[in-house]
Amino acid sequence: MPSVLLIEDDEAQRFVARFALKKAGHDVREAVDGAAGVDAARAQRPDVIVCDVMMPGMTGYEVLSQLRADPRLATVPFILLTAMSDRKYMRQGMTAGADDFLTKPYRPDELCEAVSAVIARRQVQEKAFRSSVSGLVESALEQQKERLGRQYEGHLQREIDKRWSQANGATDLHYAQAFLLLADLIGPEPGEDDAALAERVKQAQQAARDTLYLFGATHVLPYGPKLMAVFTDAATLTTPAELRVLRAAIALAKGVPRERKLAIAMHAGPVALVAVDDGLHGDQGHTLVPGESVNAVAALEEAVAEQGWRIAATGAMAEALGPQAVLGREARTRRDDPAVEVLGPEA
Repeated sequence: MPSVLLIEDDEAQRFVARFALKKAGHDVREAVDGAAGVDAARAQRPDVIVCDVMMPGMTGYEVLSQLRADPRLATVPFILLTAMSDRKYMRQGMTAGADDFLTKPYRPDELCEAVSAVIARRQVQEKAFRSSVSGLVESALEQQKERLGRQYEGHLQREIDKRWSQANGATDLHYAQAFLLLADLIGPEPGEDDAALAERVKQAQQAARDTLYLFGATHVLPYGPKLMAVFTDAATLTTPAELRVLRAAIALAKGVPRERKLAIAMHAGPVALVAVDDGLHGDQGHTLVPGESVNAVAALEEAVAEQGWRIAATGAMAEALGPQAVLGREARTRRDDPAVEVLGPEA
């Protein structure tokens, strides 16, 4: 029987959540505030933690930070409960290491589905990353991909009803070290007409932009039917930019059916953007300057499609990720740069 630690200061909310989780077959322990929740988790390690964000004394983010710093509790799945007025803090929770979030008011069955999903996801991750053979990793992820991917996409559609946007001044921008993500999420559909393709491009790009901004992208730009995202270090985000790029790539891949072709390329290097006056190029009036980094990630994306992979990194990006990523096969791009398949984040 999976154990759930419920941290909620509101008695009525706690009663509803406890009743639903027990009915679903979970062993539920309760804590009335953040400090009590931390003590309860340390006293008896739960399988899942469900925690409200806004609580007196210690917020849900502070609880998450303390438990992620505890080696014994760092891998326990963590679900945040947040009010609609807390939408601007969703990115903070996800980048701090939360596994999922629900917006209040939520239905009891939504909470039970979220708990089941994070338990299943963590079980798959632990099984996959214990194996040193990339083929076993791919097989384990495949078993859970479709269901978990649709649940993740469903959460994005329900909880994000507008794009995250970045306010940038109309000046040229130069980043000595940035991280590029180029994604082709469309793939060919036999017999598809232009109108159907256009609608599919629109829907795929809108969902992808939501995901990219959720994981802290500084700029998201159209690149033909593809999307180019630029990630940079930000003082307001605690998670390193290279790890946010990796998490964004994995999230995008989960949202695309396995049978559809997908190509996501990641690269680390200098990037420049110039300000434009008409705003037709998107991303608050900036467009990428062609250069070494743009050419490298474009060549890598072509190699990913040719190899039949889903996600890959250039040599520079693989070096930046280091032990944070699980890597697979290797190849060369048309520029003769190294291309490394990325299977997922390190457990």
